[in-house]
Amino acid sequence: MGEDEAKTLNDWFRIIFPRVLRATIWGFIMGGELLILLFLPAIGGTLQEFLPAEQTGFSYFLFIFVGFEVAIQLLRGTIFQHVLGMARALISIIVLVFITNGGIMSFTISSSPEIPLPPGIVISFTVGFKVVLGVFLILSSLTIIKNLLQAIDFLSERVEEPAILPEFP
Repeated sequence: MGEDEAKTLNDWFRIIFPRVLRATIWGFIMGGELLILLFLPAIGGTLQEFLPAEQTGFSYFLFIFVGFEVAIQLLRGTIFQHVLGMARALISIIVLVFITNGGIMSFTISSSPEIPLPPGIVISFTVGFKVVLGVFLILSSLTIIKNLLQAIDFLSERVEEPAILPEFP
C-alpha cells in the first residue's frame, strides 16, 4: 500500500470515526440504554413484568427510534438527515397509534406463578390517553413540517449557478 493510499485511508478514518462515535452516543442517549436493559436477562425480566414489551410493542418502537437516530447522526450535514427526520416522525406517529390502539390500551392480569391470584379471578383495566396521544401527534406533525422547512433551506443554500459549457473549437 503506497503513501497516497495510506493518506486517503487516514482521511476517511478522520471523517467516518467522529460520525460513528456521535451516532453511537446519540443512539445510546435516545433510547439505546433501554434496549440494553430490556435484553439483559436479570434486569429485562423484571422490567418486562412492569412494562410487557411483547404486548405493547415498546421494544419495536425503541428499535425504530434508535435506528433512525443513528442513521440521522451518520448522515448529518446532508439532505438525508432531514428526510430521515421526517420519516422518523411519520413512522413514530403510525407505530404509536397502532401500538396504543388509538389512545386506548387494555391490560389483563390473570393468575400466574409470579402473580398469585385466586383461581378464576382476572383483573382487567383500560387506560385512555387520547389527549396525550393527540398532543404527541401534533408535536410530531410540527416535527415533520420543521424537517421539511430545514430540507428546503438546506437545498436553497446549496443552489449552484448554472454551469457554462466550454465552447468547442
